[in-house]
Amino acid sequence: MTPISLDTTYIPLLHGAGGAYDEAIIFGGIGVILVALAYLSWRASKGKEERRKKRKARRKR
Repeated sequence: MTPISLDTTYIPLLHGAGGAYDEAIIFGGIGVILVALAYLSWRASKGKEERRKKRKARRKR
């Protein structure tokens, strides 16, 4: 069994378009998507909390 050489472990992901920065581009894009989803989730939970407070205040009358 031969060990895997370092030359064969590098796989160009964007068909060689970005060179050595292919992985940085892809992982950066994934990170941006995750941050955007976290922001949207946070904003939705804030809106849900506001609606719950309004409903609770309406019941107290």
